[in-house]
Amino acid sequence: MSPEEVLQSYAGQDVAPTRMSADDVLDAAKTSIRRGRTRVAVVAGVAALLVLAGVAFALPSRRPDRGLPAVPPSGNPSVSGTARAWPPAVTKPGAPLSCTAQALPELAGTTPDGRVLRAIDPSGQWIVGSSKIGPLIWHDGKVSSPPAARNFVPAAVDAQGTIGGYENLADHRKAAALLRGGKVVRLQLPNDAVSSEVTDLDAHGNLLGTVELDGHQGTIPVLWPGAGAPVPLVTPPELKWEFPDVPRPSAMNGDGVMVGHVYLPPAADGGRTPAAYRWTFDGGGMLLDAPTGEPRLIAGDWVIGTGYAGADLALRGHALPAEYGQAGQPSVRWNMRTGTADAMGPFTAVALSETGRAVGVRDTKDYQPAVWSDGTVTPLPLPAAAAGLMYYADISADGRTVVATTRDGDHGPYAIVKWTC
Repeated sequence: MSPEEVLQSYAGQDVAPTRMSADDVLDAAKTSIRRGRTRVAVVAGVAALLVLAGVAFALPSRRPDRGLPAVPPSGNPSVSGTARAWPPAVTKPGAPLSCTAQALPELAGTTPDGRVLRAIDPSGQWIVGSSKIGPLIWHDGKVSSPPAARNFVPAAVDAQGTIGGYENLADHRKAAALLRGGKVVRLQLPNDAVSSEVTDLDAHGNLLGTVELDGHQGTIPVLWPGAGAPVPLVTPPELKWEFPDVPRPSAMNGDGVMVGHVYLPPAADGGRTPAAYRWTFDGGGMLLDAPTGEPRLIAGDWVIGTGYAGADLALRGHALPAEYGQAGQPSVRWNMRTGTADAMGPFTAVALSETGRAVGVRDTKDYQPAVWSDGTVTPLPLPAAAAGLMYYADISADGRTVVATTRDGDHGPYAIVKWTC
């Protein structure tokens, strides 16, 4: 019986949990893919395993992958894209931006300790953070902290105000959850899950996160399509992995396209080379012919990761100049559709907009907040009370609204600032 037939046979009937362990699920998930199967068969095979393990499963909705150019997995995957020159999108640096800072409203009667920004939604209307009294939610010029969500920590928020994150449990464990209308809703998990969290969400209610399974060190990446049952992310058999080198997406865009890195088969010296990889919610995935082997951010068609492009190509194989501070490698901005790539110099991006504008630090010597736009870095003005280092930041889809947490030194108070650019 094929994986699809197994799924059909279980549809419409309750399946009692079996004694299949986390080891069985993991081993089967890693070995169930074979060359020549279709993308849906890949997901169906893993789905059947999870059904047999007593884990509820919903087949992901199939949406077009928008025709993004990529290199499909093969018997000899490579990362040739990181070693060649790419045409730039920016041929003439843009003018510096004009950005205005404003403080966010405070809770009545108190300024909670440990305030940290977590995310802004694509529209720029919802801002979420965390504090020692619970989550903080800014919307329509007001701030609130739902009493029923005291142990909830936000990670991402959508344009409807649905927040993904986790609840803090005992023994430093976490439970993946959503916060809607002031109430926390925990997500479905595999039977052997001991800790989990949501790290990102898209515009269609799909969630990205991680799960730690009993008896295994580290976490595995999972999807909650439509916030339903979890589906583990899988990769082709030639890209074998073991803990802790788990292939995992680092970010997801509004269409549910996820980017991250996998490790290519070991070289003769035993070294592992990271390669850019793209996952989609229809169960597909492929190596990306990209100027970065380790994508970190994605928004629309834009991706940012470590790598060399443009003027930074001359730095390959050499120690970075002092202005790069503690950066291990330069950053590069790449467009998945057009194939253009731009050097970002000492600037280190923290968040990316769908327009290709990024917020981050101008360099890793002083960690001062700034915005990178069309090759020009604009330092963000800070109110006197918010002066200091940038810790977290996010940016709206249009790149015009920026929020960040700053701190005056290592021991000063945290401040959350909003800019309009």
